[in-house]
Amino acid sequence: MYFEEANNWTGINIEPIKKVFEKLQINRPNNININCAVCNNDGETDFLCNVGYTEMISGIQNTFDSRHLYRLQCENQQHNSTTSIIKVKTKKLETIFDEHHVLHVNYLSIDVEGAEFEVIKSINFDKVFIDVIGFENNYPDVSIPIVEYLQNEGFKIIRVFDDIFMINQLSVFYVPDITTV
Repeated sequence: MYFEEANNWTGINIEPIKKVFEKLQINRPNNININCAVCNNDGETDFLCNVGYTEMISGIQNTFDSRHLYRLQCENQQHNSTTSIIKVKTKKLETIFDEHHVLHVNYLSIDVEGAEFEVIKSINFDKVFIDVIGFENNYPDVSIPIVEYLQNEGFKIIRVFDDIFMINQLSVFYVPDITTV
């Protein structure tokens, strides 16, 4: 939202939960809004859809880390929230970028409760140039292969905390002596 309001950027927002997607369309009318989940295949998948306090930790069932599932179960019990399994449409980022003729992304933010690697593997880096990628870092052991994969694609870590931020070393924004972990 900051980039949209302060810098006149546009973007693509992707949300698989229908009720949340409807709010997204109202709140972000100047962007492309897509009702699906992103993973490494086009099709359909089982999705853990949470209602109540845990809504923001909904995610694709087969990529949900067991530690995250335990957290979900505890928070559901503590806050009287519920989880159901629904079917959602899936698309690769490559497909979404192709459909909307996207060749360059300044900033890609990924927060998909365990499916981060699936999302990143769904990008065809030969077809789209991405300057900066930020992805959720819930469990460092899960993030290691993602970092290695992106390093092989020419990215370098610039910051690690709750999220990991990596910059493409060919980006005009990349300044080698300023970027730090």
